[in-house]
Amino acid sequence: MKTLSYEERLHRVLQHIENSLDSRPDLAELAEIACFSPYHFHRIFSSMMGESVAAYVRRLLLERAAQQVAHTRDPITLIALDAGYESVDAFTRAFRAHFDALPSEYRRTDGHLTRARKQNPDAPLFHHQIVGVPALEIRVTKFAPLLVAAMRNTGPYEDCGPAWLHLFSLLGPAGLLREGMVAYGVSHDNPDVTPKDKCRMDVCVSLPQGVSEETPAIRDLLRNKELFLRHIGSECDYVAMKVQGDYALLHPAYRSLFGQWFPQSGREPVNDPGFEAYYNSPQTTAPEDLLTEIFIPMKPE
Repeated sequence: MKTLSYEERLHRVLQHIENSLDSRPDLAELAEIACFSPYHFHRIFSSMMGESVAAYVRRLLLERAAQQVAHTRDPITLIALDAGYESVDAFTRAFRAHFDALPSEYRRTDGHLTRARKQNPDAPLFHHQIVGVPALEIRVTKFAPLLVAAMRNTGPYEDCGPAWLHLFSLLGPAGLLREGMVAYGVSHDNPDVTPKDKCRMDVCVSLPQGVSEETPAIRDLLRNKELFLRHIGSECDYVAMKVQGDYALLHPAYRSLFGQWFPQSGREPVNDPGFEAYYNSPQTTAPEDLLTEIFIPMKPE
């Protein structure tokens, strides 16, 4: 049996934390998943991640809460409870320490854009402010659950290229890259809220029709613990926004979607990152012709 590397064991832990964030997994449980003693696991996690387990979980919950504060009408009390705080006062202190603003102030002043304004004071923040690019195409649609092969990349979204190539290098020899396949990305974090070096993306590729977890080629591939299967899509309504042009336009497009379309539509996003579908390849397509569609699930009307 292959011995898992430290990186593979840590990846299993991170997946478990994300999948059970609301149940607050404890240190002993995570150490068992990683096959380390709790004492050594804590040191290993802190050294490899640059923050303790508790700080990592707390940051994910606060960053999720910031998204809810900024983009929903949910009461602050409910958001505080959802983030694991027993009182609004405790949540407010933690939120202010992390984002340098009270939750109510953050909501009122679009605090999530503060970092972007500081980093690029002269650059347009929103897609609809950028001159000379094709207009966004927005529709409401459905997207049934779809099984995809995925790998996790942590770091700036613009640096995901090697992860895509690695995923393709695994699927290609196994005969799982077919004509008509679509690449997808799940951007777990908002770079206006999360430091770029901590942003998480699942790079994904659709699988041939009829392939499942029990397909022999898939079972063989899953021995490589960097690769995993997941679903994108759900039974929700989705707002789908088509973006033509360089991938650098995607983040301003997200800002336009959340800062303009959602408030005007009266709809609200659910607590899920959604996904991006990439309809052509940057290896064979000029940047101005790249076509990406962003799908965000919404609460019922």
